[in-house]
Amino acid sequence: MKKFAAIVLCLIMVLSLVACGGKKENDKTVYKITYANTTADANPQAINAKWLAERAKELSGGRLEITVFNNNKLGAFSDCFAQMQLANGTVQMGDVSPASVTQFSTAFTPYSLPFLFKNAKQSFDFFDKSDSVKKSEDEFLKATNVRVLGYFYNDARALTNGKKAVATPEDMKGLKLRVMTSDVYIKTFESLGAAPIGMQFSELFSALQTGTVDGQDNGLILSMDSKFNEVQKYYTDLGHVQDTSVIFISEEFWKTLPEDLQKVLKQAVEEAVAKERQEYLDKLDSYLTEMKKTMEVTILTDEQRAAFKDACQPVYDWYRGAFTQYDIDAIMADIAKY
Repeated sequence: MKKFAAIVLCLIMVLSLVACGGKKENDKTVYKITYANTTADANPQAINAKWLAERAKELSGGRLEITVFNNNKLGAFSDCFAQMQLANGTVQMGDVSPASVTQFSTAFTPYSLPFLFKNAKQSFDFFDKSDSVKKSEDEFLKATNVRVLGYFYNDARALTNGKKAVATPEDMKGLKLRVMTSDVYIKTFESLGAAPIGMQFSELFSALQTGTVDGQDNGLILSMDSKFNEVQKYYTDLGHVQDTSVIFISEEFWKTLPEDLQKVLKQAVEEAVAKERQEYLDKLDSYLTEMKKTMEVTILTDEQRAAFKDACQPVYDWYRGAFTQYDIDAIMADIAKY
């Protein structure tokens, strides 16, 4: 009996060591993440997506390994997003303007309404702190199985075109403009008399080059980094949307991460967002100076911008009727707090 008890005790000790070894091995698991981005490598979003990857690796002791693919290297973002929805998709993370994914959920459409925010800081505070945004995130997650981790800045959206200088709503008449595949963007430019065409960003440069479209609406830095100044002649600082680029992660993948790595990834995102926003704002003046070398730049006065805002008011009437599930007046009151 003593010999049998000794054997049993040895077996228990061996099994305990194996169990401890398995746990230790699990603690060293490397979680690999593929990250998709639409912006050129020189853009603050692209730069800080890679910084986020480095920071996550550092904070996790190498357990989070994020590979970033900028400049549409993985194809149209809608296809990348569809991969995030899957349990074993080939893309786990990415960032893009929320108007680019309205075919998956309309939760973020209120924030694309024209002239909703006064300035960049107001939009930063709103997206970081607002209960309205938290409700949008919850709705988005439920509809898409994709989680929101944070918000890069995507600049105040502006207008470029190859036809004529634009300083009034009347100047927009007949311009064929590429817009994101969002009903709000389409209605906005229709209200200004333009002819908006929904198109993926990955197709835009060639469409401008061939004249398929006359112009587009993206921020100053994104337009320059994407070399649109090579195929466009005129720029107007329209500022109709203080845009964000939402950082997404697959919910199925998120649930596989241990809690400590979820916290690490959240921290890395928070730090990258703060860094990206400041870098964006710091670069605006130098980018504008560079743009003026190759394009005719129109800086709107307050009165001129007010005329565009007034022309866009029918968009709000349409939105209230088309999206009755969202209380846009309550959202606007929430924005006014910041």
